[in-house]
Amino acid sequence: MDYYQAISAEHRGLIIVAIDQSGSMLAPFKNVSMITTKSEIASMVASGIIDEFVIRSQQQFRLSDPCPYCDIAVIGYSRNRVESLIHDSTYVLPITALDPKKRPMRHRVIEYVTHDQHLNLVHESWREWVVPKAEGITPMRDMLLLVLTLVTEWCYNKANQNSFPPIIFNITDGLDDYEFTGAHAKLCNAIKQTGTNCGNTLIFNSLIDSCPNSERLQFPNKKDIPDSHPISLLASMSSELPPIFFPLGKRYSKSNHPPYTGVCYNATILQVINLLNIDVKWNSWKYSPIFK
Repeated sequence: MDYYQAISAEHRGLIIVAIDQSGSMLAPFKNVSMITTKSEIASMVASGIIDEFVIRSQQQFRLSDPCPYCDIAVIGYSRNRVESLIHDSTYVLPITALDPKKRPMRHRVIEYVTHDQHLNLVHESWREWVVPKAEGITPMRDMLLLVLTLVTEWCYNKANQNSFPPIIFNITDGLDDYEFTGAHAKLCNAIKQTGTNCGNTLIFNSLIDSCPNSERLQFPNKKDIPDSHPISLLASMSSELPPIFFPLGKRYSKSNHPPYTGVCYNATILQVINLLNIDVKWNSWKYSPIFK
């Protein structure tokens, strides 16, 4: 189980993006003069992840048709329900079912303070695959139970047994100690025990806090996370990163050595995608030649 299998039309992957849409996501998120909510930041993060996978299915070698190199599920959880955000009734769809032309573009000017205390204006645009939403409780246990069902069924399919294992991106503002139960830990362990011949299922958690100016953490070693840190519970729910992701830890983590953990605190998690071996070359799918 070496995690080196390419994700391609022949060996499809499975991507699950889960977004916390509970009432606590209405809390403000402030960065210099930018004031928004955690739910809008979660929408931006989730939309960025989804868009990256959609773009990769289309952009290379003048593809006449998007390459069905992976399946994707986008799940929102809030109140007492867990629902698909990309289809009325189906959770797992081929990446080719997502049409970027049907999604609006959003634009914002964001002010950042650089490390040397200078103000920097950044114009950001993103395709809104996920609409900001915040209501009710945080049914993370129900989300994990659904994810366990989805990855188990996908991995059990013989067509997927030699594929790169499923990858789960969970975007949330976390769980408090009184919300976290043994069921959460048990479900996460069960999810991480599923997989294919190429490795176990990977869980990445991204925590959005209301204090964006606090120190960011990316892919830390669990031993370097204080028990009192907001990220500690999510770290226990996340995967220990296999060697193919060690470059992430070496470049972005404040920890000096592996094992690194698939968790981020007020920091982007998109770098994970760059280390995946995604193959949508023309010789493995349809293409439009320049000359006929």
